[in-house]
Amino acid sequence: MWRRIVGPVGRLFAAALFGWVLSSVVATSLAAPSPDDAYLDDLQGRWIMLGTFHDKPVTYEATGQRVLDGSWLRLEMLDVAKPPKYRAAVFFGYDPLAHDFIVHWLDQFGAAGARVVATGRRDRETLVFTFPYAEGLFRDTLQRDKPKQIWTLLLESQGKDGRWSTFADFKLTRPIAK
Repeated sequence: MWRRIVGPVGRLFAAALFGWVLSSVVATSLAAPSPDDAYLDDLQGRWIMLGTFHDKPVTYEATGQRVLDGSWLRLEMLDVAKPPKYRAAVFFGYDPLAHDFIVHWLDQFGAAGARVVATGRRDRETLVFTFPYAEGLFRDTLQRDKPKQIWTLLLESQGKDGRWSTFADFKLTRPIAK
C-alpha cells in the first residue's frame, strides 16, 4: 500500500533523507569535543576533595561522569564522615548557542535550595558561575591545573554590603592507588 501512495520518487527522496540524517548523526558523534566540553571532560573520574566548609575541615569523595547522552557532566560528592553529613550532585553543561555554562547544584537539603540555576563563563582554565539566590548572590569559581590534574573549587556568598566571603574551598586531586 505504502509503495503505491509514495511511488518511486517518494521512496528515493525518503532514502536520501534518511541517509543524510544518518550521516549527520555519525559526523556529529565523531566530531572532536568543543574546548568547553573538553574542559568539563577533565572532571571525569574519581576525586578526593579536601577543603573547608564554614572554616571547618571536610573531606569528600567525588566522581565525575558524563550523563544524559553526554550533555551533562555530573559531579557526585559524598562526605567521608560515617555517617556522611553531606551529599550532592552538581550538573555542569555548556550551551553553545548562548556561549555559557549552566550549573544545577542538587543536594540532600531538597528542592528549596535547588530552585536557582547558575550561569557562568570560562576564561581559559577558570570557570566562574553565579547563583542568583533571593537572599544574595552565590559565586563558585572552578579552576583547572591541567598539567598537575588538580582542580580547585571556591564557593563564595555576597553580603548585603556587596563584599564576598568564603563559604567553602576545595582542592580536588586524584586518589592514590592502593
